[in-house]
Amino acid sequence: MFKELIPVTLLVLGLLPVHAQTSSFNFQLFDVPNSASTEADNINARGDIVGFFFDQSGRQHGFFHSNGTFTQLDFPGAIATKTVGLNNREDIVGVFTDASGVQHGLLREGTVFSQLDFPGAVSTQALGINDSREIAGSFTDTAERTHGFVEIAGAFTQVDVPGGTNTIAFGINNRGETAGSFVDASGTQHAFLKTGNVFTQLNPPGSINSVAFGLNARTNIVGSFTDAAGNGHGFLDQNGQFIQLDFPGAASTDGDGINAEGTIVGDFFNAAGVEHGYIATRH
Repeated sequence: MFKELIPVTLLVLGLLPVHAQTSSFNFQLFDVPNSASTEADNINARGDIVGFFFDQSGRQHGFFHSNGTFTQLDFPGAIATKTVGLNNREDIVGVFTDASGVQHGLLREGTVFSQLDFPGAVSTQALGINDSREIAGSFTDTAERTHGFVEIAGAFTQVDVPGGTNTIAFGINNRGETAGSFVDASGTQHAFLKTGNVFTQLNPPGSINSVAFGLNARTNIVGSFTDAAGNGHGFLDQNGQFIQLDFPGAASTDGDGINAEGTIVGDFFNAAGVEHGYIATRH
């Protein structure tokens, strides 16, 4: 079932009144054992973590980590699986690639996988899920344009930032707020928060582009940005106050997910270009 695009009432643009701060987190390396690379994408209130990794042969798999145990996740028949969204019920969403090279959204409830496709889309990605099983993601249409969506009980609502292109909804919290990114008329990528029908553009201080990947029920938002020197950093936005996130010694860092307690998971690239996952907690 497909719902028509809901009109938005306001687009808030420009820099928010923020103050950049130095990160004050303890960072812990978090890698799937024997993986070639790992990305940690989301964490729930119990500390369960979902993400994906590449094995030594270069194949992509999802994973679920709970109580110290990693479980590999592969959509049946897929040539690649990426799991990125997680709620407190341990429902998981993500993306799989079929044998024809087409991407589809996935939902895992318990041990059962199901396919999720936006109606008429060329490809679909399911990227975030809340405790009410409301799902956020993106799809590509037949004109190769990217749009965000929210799916509730089988009904899809398209999400597009007014005046922007290539909207992606990466995360959704228990209040139904979504966070993601869009591209403006000049070709610059910006993070956004959508509350009701109001879009707020997020611009970390010193950024030339940004993307929001995750948020919790307190509307603490995590993401990444690029500075004027071309360096990539993670960020935490707490009610308009930005904290920069940098894994020690990393070439670049992303903030990917945050739970109710404020624990953050993400990924970073080292000087050799290898991707690793991390967990960050307050000092």
